[in-house]
Amino acid sequence: MSGEVALDTSAAVRFLNGDTTITEKVLTLPEITLPMIVVGELLFGAENSARPLQNLPRYLEFISTCVAVPLGRETAAIYAQTRLALKRKGRPIPMNDVWISAQCLEHGWGLVTDDTDFD
Repeated sequence: MSGEVALDTSAAVRFLNGDTTITEKVLTLPEITLPMIVVGELLFGAENSARPLQNLPRYLEFISTCVAVPLGRETAAIYAQTRLALKRKGRPIPMNDVWISAQCLEHGWGLVTDDTDFD
């Protein structure tokens, strides 16, 4: 899976909302890869939105067109190592972002994101 690019939740939401800049990037990808944590965050966001009846079907349709990659044991090991390294550096980031990072590291994916936690 090396060489692929995954979308972070922020990029996926911008794509779903029709942001021109992100849409141009996403449409050049041969396929859209979503870490499983991103799938969960998207579903939560749709359910928790002011318009869940409109957003949930739209988000589910988008997710169905993507490659959603499940978490595995190797992801968990990389998560633990990454979280510990960040803690030792005094740079904790949200746990979901550590999981997303772990999947990207495991599979050699680039990540399309607006989130500075991934810098």
